[in-house]
Amino acid sequence: MNGLTDSVNETEKRDALSRLLDDSHLEGADRLRAFLIYIVDEELAGRGEHIRGKTIAQDVYGRDTSEGSDPENVVRVDARRLRQFLELYYEGAGKNDPVRLHMDSGGYRPRFESVEPARSHRPIKRVERFGVPVGTFAVGALIGAIIANSLLLSDSELAPGSSNSASVSETSDLLQRAAIYEKSPAALQAFNLAQQARAMIFPIFDRPRQILVLSVFERVIEIDPDYFGGYAGAAQVLATLSVITPPSDAKIDYTVAAMEFANEAVRLAPEQAWSQSAKSWAYFANHDYEAALMVGRRAAQLDPEDGAVLDFLGAVALFSGAFDEAVETADRQTLVDSSNQRFANRNISGAAHFHLGDYEKTIQRFEEAKRLGDPLSAPSLAYQVAAFSALGRDRQAQAKLAELERAWPNAPIATMLKSIYSNGKHADDVVNELLRQGWSPPSLQ
Repeated sequence: MNGLTDSVNETEKRDALSRLLDDSHLEGADRLRAFLIYIVDEELAGRGEHIRGKTIAQDVYGRDTSEGSDPENVVRVDARRLRQFLELYYEGAGKNDPVRLHMDSGGYRPRFESVEPARSHRPIKRVERFGVPVGTFAVGALIGAIIANSLLLSDSELAPGSSNSASVSETSDLLQRAAIYEKSPAALQAFNLAQQARAMIFPIFDRPRQILVLSVFERVIEIDPDYFGGYAGAAQVLATLSVITPPSDAKIDYTVAAMEFANEAVRLAPEQAWSQSAKSWAYFANHDYEAALMVGRRAAQLDPEDGAVLDFLGAVALFSGAFDEAVETADRQTLVDSSNQRFANRNISGAAHFHLGDYEKTIQRFEEAKRLGDPLSAPSLAYQVAAFSALGRDRQAQAKLAELERAWPNAPIATMLKSIYSNGKHADDVVNELLRQGWSPPSLQ
């Protein structure tokens, strides 16, 4: 049962505030801290119902509301940021706090509630709800079973000291699988299958691929409903399907389902980088770019060595228009001699460098991606055409355009890019270079 504000005493309210102020995400956020302290102080002083944007602008920010500008606008912006912070905090570090502080939409008055530990729940959903044919699920399950069985380790492989030459990483991986196997062989099967499916998400523009991978993650959930990875992976695929699906009821269903699965992953394992990365991508699919970046950065901090987490943060930064951050995140990886994890970082780096005007670096990054076997899609070649074109190297641009049209005839490049960039201008920057080279959009062919 959840208690109302009246059932929470002043000490408990102060303690709830203190826990929020101690969270690392408010470090350096002086304005948000002042905002939060102010509304709680006003509530505890009995003036909560009189809190208005005007009073916050005057008392917290020292803004003169009689001037011609709109000083309350900054209050509205910070209120939205504060609501996001509260939501994220209580999903993660504060999930076991006995008292929670809320600030409901449409006002600034804080509301407190006492919370009992949440009961376990498992929102297992059939993929057919999202338009995936039963036959596709069966194929995915079969593929998943084959992959998982091929990865199951024998008892001798799981035994300590079985490989004296193994690297630290390999040893850690063996120990992790051994620990999971002790829980149950099914749990290890689910873990192995999820890791394989996770590496198949990129390239994101391949819809049949996404549908197949979704069915595999559904199989993971069926094998081990308590494993967060099944929900995190499903959330990322559903969010991807939302992004690449034209406006429709199906797109809305994908978006809602992505957030539901991401929330379940966070509930099961809030400390896991993959859970937070899934929540970030679900926010992105919902066009909440600020929250997507915030949570994506959190995921990268939780595990700065996880290439998949860095890929999704880099993708969020790229498609949100934060190109410098996209480059920094993508280039953070030093996996230039290996491509067995199917990382997309070089593609992300190449695209971001294009938008920063470094076309030579764009070409270099995509050439590295091709050489190392990274995920490849129609937009990958489109960016190379655009980079050559922007440099005035028309002959090379034409050759790459011919390659694009052979590999992906009638690819709706413009639609693909406009569906994923927060600012359509960034898509136009690429498409206009293709048009300059004589490319014809599918509708005109």
